[in-house]
Amino acid sequence: MVVWNDPRVERVDLGPATILEPGLNLGLPGGMNFARDSVTAPSLWIIQDDMTVPPTCLCALMERQDRSDHPAIVSPVVLNEQGIIPAKSRAGTVKPDGILDRWYPFEDVAPEALDLEVHLDWVSLSGALVRCDAWDAVGGMDPAFYPLMHSDVDFGYRVTRKGMTVVLESNAVIAHERNGSTPSLFARFLFERNTERFETKHGVVRLSEPEKTSESTKEIVSREASVMVVDFAQYAERYIGGTRDMISALEQSVAEHYQHFLNIQSQAVALEVQVHERDLEIEQCQMDSQDAISRLMASRSMRITRPLRFLGSLARKIRRD
Repeated sequence: MVVWNDPRVERVDLGPATILEPGLNLGLPGGMNFARDSVTAPSLWIIQDDMTVPPTCLCALMERQDRSDHPAIVSPVVLNEQGIIPAKSRAGTVKPDGILDRWYPFEDVAPEALDLEVHLDWVSLSGALVRCDAWDAVGGMDPAFYPLMHSDVDFGYRVTRKGMTVVLESNAVIAHERNGSTPSLFARFLFERNTERFETKHGVVRLSEPEKTSESTKEIVSREASVMVVDFAQYAERYIGGTRDMISALEQSVAEHYQHFLNIQSQAVALEVQVHERDLEIEQCQMDSQDAISRLMASRSMRITRPLRFLGSLARKIRRD
């Protein structure tokens, strides 16, 4: 079953797959809720458009879910090019006050070394197998986490707060281009926005319990999408403004360093001039000394005293002998 979430993209033939067309982009949580209404199987296997799944993945997930603890959600792992599960990539914990705590694995780890007994409050839904009864028990995903980002955190946390368990299965592996369908700036915006939404929704500091809404998924998505356009425009403007400030600061720093370089260069030139002047002075002194010696040697007194100097030299030699 495929939710054709983008009405701008022309449908393609997917063989025996059932294609559901909501008519607008419901995001991940809204699209999953839309699909759940048409599912009669006991479990949902969630595959996104930027994932690659090997043939053995589903069997490993089903085998894990069929064990005696019968977890509500079984999520696969993702391996990097070195065959390692990256840190903070697949699950996490939440503090008692509803604040996001740690992401799991806590550090890079080989699949065979992954501790599967760690208590988890939520797991990633990319590639996850979800029991439909668990899905229905918490009312499905919250489409207000539009279009994604933390929607699986919210869903998993509500599941575990109902007393059900969520687990990772290291024998089930997928390839997932994280945020592969989401531009990077938009992903940063969604991460910050939906983190705040999650902690506001589940935090202990609330004026009152959130009211149950009778809005349909499409109504919630339409409201969130319209508000998000304005929020993202403001976020992008702040980001652009911050980038401009950073560029201005860098330009000023470069200008200051360049001026410092010019000052050093000017000082070096001045030193070269001084050294050249000293060289000329030394050369002139040497020439003057040579001229003075030449004049002294050619003087009348030197000629008259030459015999005396010879006798003195001879006497010194005799005394030495």
